[in-house]
Amino acid sequence: MSKEQQVTSGVHVSVDRDAVLTLTDVRIHNDAADEELVHGVSLRLRRGGVVGIVGESGSGKSLTCKAALGVLPQHVEVSGGSIELLGRDVAGLSPQEWTALRGTSISAVFQDPASYLNPSIRVGKQVQEVLRVKQGRSRAAAKQQAIELLEAVHLHDPEYVYEQYVHELSGGMLQRVLIAIAISLEPEVLIADEATTALDTTVQAGILDLLVELKDRIGLSLVVVSHDLAVVAQLCDEVLVLRDGHVVEQGPTSVILHIPQHEYTRLLVAEHEQYGLAASVTGPRPPVPTAVPTAVPTAVPVLVPEPRSSTVPASTEPVLQVDGLGVHFGRGRGRKQALEGASLVIRPGETVGVIGESGAGKSTLARAVLGLAPVSAGSVQVAGRDVTHLSGRERRAFGRDGVVQYVFQDPLRSLDPEHTVAVSVAEPLRIRGGLDRAAIDDAVRRQVRAVRLDESLLDRFPGELSGGQRQRVAIARALISSPRLLILDEPVSALDSANRVAILELLRELRSTIGVAMLFISHDLGSVAGISDWTIVLYRSRIVEAGDTARIVTAPAHPYTRLLVGSAPSLTSGPTDRVQRERLRAGLFVS
Repeated sequence: MSKEQQVTSGVHVSVDRDAVLTLTDVRIHNDAADEELVHGVSLRLRRGGVVGIVGESGSGKSLTCKAALGVLPQHVEVSGGSIELLGRDVAGLSPQEWTALRGTSISAVFQDPASYLNPSIRVGKQVQEVLRVKQGRSRAAAKQQAIELLEAVHLHDPEYVYEQYVHELSGGMLQRVLIAIAISLEPEVLIADEATTALDTTVQAGILDLLVELKDRIGLSLVVVSHDLAVVAQLCDEVLVLRDGHVVEQGPTSVILHIPQHEYTRLLVAEHEQYGLAASVTGPRPPVPTAVPTAVPTAVPVLVPEPRSSTVPASTEPVLQVDGLGVHFGRGRGRKQALEGASLVIRPGETVGVIGESGAGKSTLARAVLGLAPVSAGSVQVAGRDVTHLSGRERRAFGRDGVVQYVFQDPLRSLDPEHTVAVSVAEPLRIRGGLDRAAIDDAVRRQVRAVRLDESLLDRFPGELSGGQRQRVAIARALISSPRLLILDEPVSALDSANRVAILELLRELRSTIGVAMLFISHDLGSVAGISDWTIVLYRSRIVEAGDTARIVTAPAHPYTRLLVGSAPSLTSGPTDRVQRERLRAGLFVS
């Protein structure tokens, strides 16, 4: 480390030439509410280093990063401390000065890339636009460099990707496009704010590997913000643990994760171990093969076994039975097979986990069960009734019965923002009819208590609740009609670790107390392994493996399942894991 003491106008200033970003006792204040939100955060990012910031939602992670980027919301400002970027105090810069710095000295990648890209402009044009505006390049030169950047972030066929619109690319591809834009002006500092949240396990691993590669190849210094300790473990040299705007612990990653001192840090580690992949089942992780097939594997015949933890007799009538289910969209050359030959059985009190990459057919399977996707082959039986080809009137009547209920990934979008918690939870009972207002109100209070929510929240609106509280409201609404089957589509993917664990524990408790069967869809293998009796793996619209969850995780038979297990983040992941994942990808994703 090289430090010098300089004297300017009689004031001693400490210059750390090895640091590219330094925050010293930064405080952030909300002037509108007269409230301090961040209370004295300090960090030092060295050249070529990686600093992680972890904590639950509302802890101040993103606000701290927005302060370092000069993009704090209106009425929120840095009220104390200093921020130095490449040796320059930037806390008091004007908007014009910040515009000149962003992209060239510091850049960022955020959680939802689709929100930061224009849906009406081809993605390549958006990469090209940054180069033309900031560097004054010609259209031809900017296009060539844009294609080179798309190739640099390992997008297959960058010329093709250049011409696509946002809706034509997957979440992982869009995140790579956003990274290409972020590094296009060769910044020295890149802030990755929840850049892998809600991505599939394999896609998340690919983005993390890309960030490590870019750090080593072009000399980026990284600030990684995440609520997932395993993501931090794979990338970071140093970690800050934030809670309620305070740094509760700070130090080298290995020390923080393996010898945590603060009670909150120990809780975060315990939560990951509770629903991390290794902790969900017994036995060691399977060895990753040194060689895999060099062609895209086809599905293998799958026999669906009985779940390992079920005490329900095999003679018990299934709540859900799917046989040879096929779903396709479009006609002629535009026909797309979204699901092929899917079969599964769920009995009362059992949970089946469904895992696979984006576009594998997970949500299509759920929608077909609900009658929201056209079934082209096979059958679906719910509680002994064939619901494969119900008429519109029959489907509406079936829906009013509430036998099947659905919980979505984002409760903020699935709950009416203008309805209170009480109104939202009561909705299924009002639709069904037959109960007076007093009976409905009583049922709502009981159901809210059952999902561990305080009755004082009944008069609040979704925007006034935390993410975990909103998801509990969504679960209460789904359960109030006493369904036989609960379909949960990525119910914890957008939640921080504390809320994720709380919701998973709630689901386990509800399964044992009320005996509801569950179809649990997730891209997080740890969550699936922690809650499911047995698991099915979807890859390219087909079930490629199914069985007892412990067996799936500890002894996967299919190359894609091996990739899933090998890509699952852990607190001990390292460079060797990245090499192993590349070997597996080489066998799966050959075009």
